[in-house]
Amino acid sequence: DECAAACGSCAPAGACGAGQTCHDLDTDPAKTSNWECRCDAPATGSRGLGSATCFLDECDSTHGAVLCPTCVGAPGCGDGQTCTDAVVDPASLRDWACTCNQPAQGTAATGPATCVLDECTAGAPPCPAGQTCADSDTDPAKTQDWVCTCDAPATGMRGGAAADCVLDECVKHAGCVTC
Repeated sequence: DECAAACGSCAPAGACGAGQTCHDLDTDPAKTSNWECRCDAPATGSRGLGSATCFLDECDSTHGAVLCPTCVGAPGCGDGQTCTDAVVDPASLRDWACTCNQPAQGTAATGPATCVLDECTAGAPPCPAGQTCADSDTDPAKTQDWVCTCDAPATGMRGGAAADCVLDECVKHAGCVTC
């Protein structure tokens, strides 16, 4: 076993870095220089004949229970969200973030984000020129709840569609003698 300390022409003592284990791929005494360093779980990575570069993506759901036993999902983002681990160094933990999937907006570090979806600004404006859009409920699960309101002096409003605007010239010109 080339990883054994008593082996004179094998893996030097301490050849594998912290958080790594030496593995002899073939223990036949005639076959040497076939050892490798493997990163200890839940980190991943290996390198033959030297210290490995280890990676630990905290968002990888296969590691979720190890890294965050109380989290649900990958590792704790809500529905409609994506987990991103910016630094995958095993020494850098609790640096993941949840980001809301488009067109919703929102990001939070180490936990579920509060997602908002303002349908008036999330894409092409739903109301035509001369109308103002308002989305009073920005919960991404509640769509088509925006309202188009006619710009003054016109009047009118409609939810989920362009408003039918009315311009009453008598109202526009209050005090008009000919109306």
